Parts: sequence; structure tokens; C-alpha cells
Amino acid sequence: MDVLEWIVPCPKKATFGISHVELCDAGVQGDTASESAVTELRHALGSPACATPLVQVRVDAGAGLPPEGYTLTAGDGRVSIVGADPAGAFYGAQTLLAMAGAPCAEHAVCVPESDVRDWPDLPLRGTIEGFYGTPWTHADRLDHLRFSARHKLNAYVYAPKDDPFHRERWREPYPEEELARLAELVGQAAARHVRFVFALSPGLSMVYSDPADRAALRAKAEQVWRAGVREYALLFDDIPPELSHLPDREAYGTAEGASASAHAAVCRDFAEHFLAPHGADRPLTMVPTDYAGTARTAYRDRLAAELPADVLVWWTGSDVVVGAISAYDMTAAAASYGHRVALWDNFPVNDFDFSRVFLGPLVGRATELEDVPIEGITANPMVEAAASRIALTTVADYAWHLAAYDPARAHERAIRLLPGAAELLPLVEACSAWPPGDDQSPALTALCAAALEGGPYEGLRAELTRLAELPSDVPGPIARELARWVSAARDMGAAGLAALDLLAGAGGLAAAEEALARAEAHEANVLRKVIPPFARQVLERVTA
Repeated sequence: MDVLEWIVPCPKKATFGISHVELCDAGVQGDTASESAVTELRHALGSPACATPLVQVRVDAGAGLPPEGYTLTAGDGRVSIVGADPAGAFYGAQTLLAMAGAPCAEHAVCVPESDVRDWPDLPLRGTIEGFYGTPWTHADRLDHLRFSARHKLNAYVYAPKDDPFHRERWREPYPEEELARLAELVGQAAARHVRFVFALSPGLSMVYSDPADRAALRAKAEQVWRAGVREYALLFDDIPPELSHLPDREAYGTAEGASASAHAAVCRDFAEHFLAPHGADRPLTMVPTDYAGTARTAYRDRLAAELPADVLVWWTGSDVVVGAISAYDMTAAAASYGHRVALWDNFPVNDFDFSRVFLGPLVGRATELEDVPIEGITANPMVEAAASRIALTTVADYAWHLAAYDPARAHERAIRLLPGAAELLPLVEACSAWPPGDDQSPALTALCAAALEGGPYEGLRAELTRLAELPSDVPGPIARELARWVSAARDMGAAGLAALDLLAGAGGLAAAEEALARAEAHEANVLRKVIPPFARQVLERVTA
């Protein structure tokens, strides 16, 4: 199999030969700047530090590579990784490990003769735990940081809506136990070159003009700064568009868009009185209340005029959850805010319908982004942390190498690389539609329609059988999270088969009715708008 099929994201330039470099007991050596890459390789390859070094890693800022870029060469029994910076060296190590994971009939652990030159297209490539619903566990987040590093995602934003200390009780300091967990996340993220961005959502209750509330915001930021946080975001999403408090209306007025002045003032105060005195390396990011669409508004006009120039603005696209985002949309949005924007992509998030999971690839995102004022993408995942990785792997592929992004191919690679996904392929396919309002399975819908018109039945029977025979004992976190959907899919497949048997004159009415009732009793939604309508049409036809 082509070794490129095992590397996600896809490298910019890569050539491979027929010879191999064996990595069993290969020593790894590097300079001080490449320490994180060397540590990663030694841990993964089990390489003793004292062994004869077959893998050499170094950082060379003068190598002519873009930020986070690297070169990897393998041949003559040696591997060399050169990073433009420490992150680049680390990503070169990830590519080496991905190559070593490709199957080889001749060697236990090896990489082919290689010449790779690689760097990312988008500076910001990451995820934002920004959904409503049960937040991820600490273990989920640690696993997610490891996943992010493996696929060269360089940012994780902490913003779970139902963490009370993030939103409803934002003024209150974190309890020491929670703070210790945040500190561990920050440390693990830094070790893997993942930016840990701490977000606060004060807009439900903050009096923006009140010095005491501004001080409370800074005090909360100070608490997590002591835990290691160095990058911040302020979120003003999903709150009333008008100012709620009399002091704010007196300070900023009551005209349309006045809340933008309040939000800009809080951001400016935070930047000037917290970030600057602390010497923060990265500017603030914010989410406006008016965060979707591309048109200028009174809110955006004020924000453009009053928000500090270096603040990055998050934006969700032409709507809150979208199927397509064009380069024109991105350019128009940036112009409407008067600031550079980052895409808060509400994909594959499911907090608007917890009965569904979205396991397909990222689709409909523009890939020709030269001169487009977009900083990058942060994808908002599902409550199901492990299952989200199927979609997030494709996000990583997109953000790193735009021109090479192919959703179907990226999806295939994600399924191959994530334990448990291949075994559940019929379910993954049944839950791959995006955007959420699209037909859940155009292919199955067409097969159902053909069967109702008289056949053939073979294709539909084969697909329904794949669902009905889904294994229920697949190990791993993806399968555990998807157990409810596996059960629903099995019963949906059985209901479809019972209806098909009835249509073909080989089944009983009562059996078809019972199978449909079992399928529809599930809360988990698998093909609910495809198979039950087909089964009902069959029942109506038989009982007419």
C-alpha cells in the first residue's frame, strides 16, 4: 500500500524509493531545540539514548522552510529530520512515525527511502471544545492532545459551555483540583506543540463598564496564568444582542450595535491591563455576538472601529452550522469585522441534536485561500470525544495541505488509522451526511426508491444486511461511545430487511411491523429519515 495513505495530514512534497531503513532499536539523537521530537521518537520506537544514532533531528531556522515546516530524508540506513523550528522538528517526527506504521512484509519497523519537504498552509489548525452538553473528561482531553499532536493540529481551545466556571460562574476561581487538571492539560499541550487557549464567556452576567467586573475577569485569567495558560479568548456568543444593564446603556448607549462597543472595551481593557503587563506572546481572540454571516451590521461596524487591531475574530460561516464556506465568504466576513478572522467551524458538533453523530469528512470548505484573510480553522467537535476523531482527522488533512484535500480520500485514511472505525464502517457510512439537514444517505434512499418501483432488490438487501450484522463487541473508545448507535443501526437494518421481505412476498406483516417498532424505539438516530419511511410505504402498500 502507498505509504502516503498512512500519513495524515498529507505532506506537501514527498518521494519514496524501494529500499528501506529499519528502525528496530534505532538510536535517536538531536539538538536541544529538537528535544520534544527526540523524546517522542525514543518513546515510540523504544530507542535507547545510548544506541548508535540512526535518526538525527535538529532545528535550523536558516533552512529556508516556513514556520512549522520540516524536511525528512531516509536512505543508506539513516534518517535525518530538520525542522524550521521546534514544532517543525516535532512534526517531522510525527511523519516518520506515521510512515513506520505502514505495513511492510519484510521488516518489523521500517520506513521507505524518502525525501519529504513539508509545511502547513494555515497557521491555526485545531479544535475548540465549545459545545453545549456534558464536557469531555480529563482523560478525553489528554487523549485528544495526543491525537492532535499526531495529526499536526496545533491548537486546543478550552471553552466547554457547561463548565460552570467558564460561563455561568465565570467570576469564581477554579477549585484547586480543577486547576490542577487544567495545569496538567497546559503542560501536556506544550510538550506536544499544541497551543492551549483558555476561553471565558462572561457575557451572561457581566456589567461591561464596571471596573469590579473587569478586575474579576483579570483575576480569573491570573489564576489560570499561574497554572501555565499563556493564550486567552473572550467569548460573547449566544447572549442577548442588546445591553442588559443600566450602567452599560449609560456608558455605551442604546443604539443598534451598542453592545459591540462594550465588548470592544472589555477586550481592550483585558489586552492593556492583563496581556501586556504579563508579556503575553499571542494577542487576544474573541467571539462576537454577531458571529455568523458575511454582511456588515451596526454591531460589526462598531467592532471594526473600536476593537484593538491585533485581536483575532472567530466566525462560524454564512450561518451557525453550514455545509459550504467559500473564499468569498471568508473575505467578506473579514471585511465586515475589519479584522482578520478564524473559522470556528461547527463541525462535527452535535449539541443541537444529541441523537445524531456525524462521522463523515469535512466537506464544502474552500481550498484556494491565497490572499484570503483567514488565520485558520478550529473545529467544534461532538460530545463523543473519541468518535469525533474520525471527522477531526479530515479537518487536520484539510488545514495542513489545502490543495491536496480530497474529502473521500481523507475519510478513508481516517477510518484506516483510528482503531474501531473500520469494523464499524457501515455505521460510519450511515452517519456521514453533512450538513445535518441533508439526506442521511442518498445512496440508500435511491436503493429504497428503486425497490419500491419494482427492484432490483439485491443492492438494498446487501446494504441493509451490513447494518443488521454490525458487530457489537468491537473494542476501543470509539466503539464504546457509539454503542447506542450500533444497536440502533442493527435494528434499522433488520427493519429494512423485514420490509424488503414483505415487499418481495417472502415475509409476514406482523414481523415487519414489530421490526419497525423496535427500530423506531431507539433514541439514537441512524437513518431515521430513510428506512422507516421506506418500511411504512411497504406496509401501506401491503395493507391497502
